Amino acid sequence: MNLVVVELNKSYAVVTGSGGDKIRPDDVLSGQRRVEHDDRAGGGLRYRTDMTESLARTLGLPALDVAGVGSDWRPAETALGAALPNDYKRFINAHGAGRIDDHITVCAADGPHDGVDLVRHNIWAQECVRLDFGGLDNLVDRWHLGDASQWEPGRTEVPPWFEPGDNLISWGYTGSGDFLFWHVKPGVAADDWPVVFKEEGPYWEQYQVSFSAALVGLLTGEIQSEYLSRRLGGPHSYRL
Repeated sequence: MNLVVVELNKSYAVVTGSGGDKIRPDDVLSGQRRVEHDDRAGGGLRYRTDMTESLARTLGLPALDVAGVGSDWRPAETALGAALPNDYKRFINAHGAGRIDDHITVCAADGPHDGVDLVRHNIWAQECVRLDFGGLDNLVDRWHLGDASQWEPGRTEVPPWFEPGDNLISWGYTGSGDFLFWHVKPGVAADDWPVVFKEEGPYWEQYQVSFSAALVGLLTGEIQSEYLSRRLGGPHSYRL
């Protein structure tokens, strides 16, 4: 093992390096984890909105050249109820859906199968998150996540930064059951939406960075996610 502790408190330890999976306890503590926006957690990336060129280089992909190429985004954006961030569309137009380091799957508007189709994936992701917001007794209808009348009393499982009227759109997921979202806020331009990671358990992580900056941060170590970073090791790859 080659581990460096980058965060430590009574509830958890965050480490970087190899072998972290061998020391993670079997039981996951309940609660929410809001990552502070210092340089270690991606704060240094927050103003670099479009990092698609850097993302392509990090993944060993050809330089972006999307002239005359790309998806028809209108059906997906209509179904999702929002125009999507430009850096995400630029990357997908060039490279399509894929899996990063055989762990993070990135969906596309015209994904070749349901597992990578952006709209179909969001139906599943929203159903999973409604369980956190509304509890087991409120899973019948596809209610909007921002409808606070549907939340459990005390909003115990709703992250503190999520307000009535907000929404989540998932652009990816992992084989471990984690979701990767945009935090959609009314009146905020899509290119300014924060990125949110949600593990299969109770933890949420929010970063004030774009889709491409979040992935570059994860792959370079500038972002240290408690449950994503340890599964991403070089040389990096992107393929279905």
